[in-house]
Amino acid sequence: MIELLKRLWESTSFRLTLNYSILAIFTTLFLIGFFYVQVFGALREEHLRQISVAVQRLSIAYEVGGREEVLRMIELTLSDRIDSGQEIYLLLDENKHTLVGNIHAIPGLNELPEQQVVEVQIKHIDALSEGNVRVTKLAGGETLVVGHELGTLNELRAMLSRIILTSMMLALMLVILGAYVFSSELKYRIGRIRVLTQQVGAGDISKRISSESEDIFGLIHHDINRMLDKIESLMQSARHISDTVAHNIRTPLTRIVGKLRETRNLPGVPAPVQQAQQEAIEEVEKLSVLLGKLLQIAELNAGVHRQSFKACNLEQIAEDVLDLYQFIAEEKGVRLHKKRIDAVTLNGDSNLLASALANIVDNAIKYARKNVNVGIERKIGHLVVISVEDDGPGLPESEYENVGKYFYRYHHDSEGFGLGLSSVSAIVELHRGELIFSKGESGLKVTIALPAPSFAQPPT
Repeated sequence: MIELLKRLWESTSFRLTLNYSILAIFTTLFLIGFFYVQVFGALREEHLRQISVAVQRLSIAYEVGGREEVLRMIELTLSDRIDSGQEIYLLLDENKHTLVGNIHAIPGLNELPEQQVVEVQIKHIDALSEGNVRVTKLAGGETLVVGHELGTLNELRAMLSRIILTSMMLALMLVILGAYVFSSELKYRIGRIRVLTQQVGAGDISKRISSESEDIFGLIHHDINRMLDKIESLMQSARHISDTVAHNIRTPLTRIVGKLRETRNLPGVPAPVQQAQQEAIEEVEKLSVLLGKLLQIAELNAGVHRQSFKACNLEQIAEDVLDLYQFIAEEKGVRLHKKRIDAVTLNGDSNLLASALANIVDNAIKYARKNVNVGIERKIGHLVVISVEDDGPGLPESEYENVGKYFYRYHHDSEGFGLGLSSVSAIVELHRGELIFSKGESGLKVTIALPAPSFAQPPT
């Protein structure tokens, strides 16, 4: 339950809907509270007016007919049974003895102010209640008490309070349910766009999103599809141009190398010329290799190889790469250690994954002093981690963000074009993974994190 609430709260659409709904609830509560205050204010004013009218009427009766007239009018009023259960009448003589009334006593009556309506405790024969009363001293020394009990008003106030509280709780539950339904619908609508952007970001630009309606989301779907159509057309044009340029460049380069080889072996060619021709052949061949690497990286970034993905035995790939580089490491005096190799099967291109791992292992051997550790571990959350760590000089942390960029070489005197790790980065991205550089125990640690939907054991 806590995890569900946490996931809901992390949803922006849920929070927005909940916030606006709560705002609507508080607005409604404010209006209900205003209505509540106004209604009960009007009822209290009506009670005060009735008390004032009754006091005025009885005071006039006392002036006209004295005590007897007041007694007669109070008894007549109480006998008609109209609001007799709520009205309060009490007439005391000059000695505070009760002459007539429908209540037993009012505690602290002598201390109550005259000609003011106050809220007091009313004592009946067998119970206490609350009421608003006004005390008036008559000319003959009598005390006249007129008021109105608050029992019905308090019951009405309590009932309305319960109704408001219950309504607020029900409204809050409906708001949470509505916010959940709304956020689920919005998450579904936006989720389809998000899945598409992830697929396109991974290089599969042929994906499109189907439109189910002509609302604002349907229009967004159409716009995204038109944009992707245009991007795909531009990329196909660019790929066609690059392929044509590559072919038109590599073919003359091949012819140049062939002509140089032919003329180098002609009789009578001076040795310096032969040396120059050999160096030219090597430079042209390097240029051809560079061009091939650039084209390979372009294909990787375009996601062309993803169509040939299949189940790959990562453990077997690692074993083959380590066997291949074992002899090279021994020649350099470096030991290759299998730190931990878990059996993992994932969807990908085994040749490309082997190439990426080989490139990283080759760099580690090149800069290691004595040891290179290679490991493959399964992690929680459908993730497999390939790590290669050497005990060489490593790299400054400020250079981590530059590693993998085109033509980047930290050691400028080293051989190569600076495209090896660029190729690795493109292969990792093609497999929707992440290439991470960090400081190891003594040297550089390179980590490849790949998604592995299934940790099924590889076939034997």
